[in-house]
Amino acid sequence: MNVYNVHDFLYQNPDLTACTAASAQVMLNMATTWTDYKAVPGKSAPSKPHGWKVDVSHARMEVLLAYERKNGTMLLSWPGADAHGWRNALNYYGWGGITANVYKDMAFKTFGEAVRATVLAVAMYRKPVGILAAAGNHAQIVTGYRVTGYDPRTGSTNFQILGVYLSDPLKQDGYLNAYIPLSTLSSGAKKIKWTQYRMTNSPYVDSLDHQQGNAEWDGKWVIVAPVA
Repeated sequence: MNVYNVHDFLYQNPDLTACTAASAQVMLNMATTWTDYKAVPGKSAPSKPHGWKVDVSHARMEVLLAYERKNGTMLLSWPGADAHGWRNALNYYGWGGITANVYKDMAFKTFGEAVRATVLAVAMYRKPVGILAAAGNHAQIVTGYRVTGYDPRTGSTNFQILGVYLSDPLKQDGYLNAYIPLSTLSSGAKKIKWTQYRMTNSPYVDSLDHQQGNAEWDGKWVIVAPVA
């Protein structure tokens, strides 16, 4: 499964601080373009964005970045935004408020747990997942996956992950709807290897989950994923 749409993508360049904002914009665009939101038996139908129109302008990206910085837990002496700001922008612009609870930030103790949660989120809720790469210093987007075994779209966890489809908003990194085998994602080149969060620039406590960013994410694999 892959929810990627080439017409929904934009690079953050020339703003090298806007990876989370560009990622949020792409994620909302692709969630809006995607049409298959049929409910899995026994579960509610996934939530499609309302009020958001596909937009690939950098002007819109800068609006998202300003919102993320104002509504996150990161020190404003640092550029960019953190996972709380990223999550809040997705919920606010896609579903009308930061308490919409369609996207959440999540942290996992192991790489395997984080990748499995990423695949399940794409499968169950038909929306992209953001991952915090480069030890938490860069945002990337997972839009799809390849697995063997049972179909995760049914809610089954009895599957083996072969790899994911990943896009990077930083143009020079060169990943656009690229299929990344699981072994490469876990131990490949620096710009593609998904490593544990090591940033220390989010000392404030989030108003929604009441977690301090640094304490919540440090040493873990962090995603911003749909839950509805």
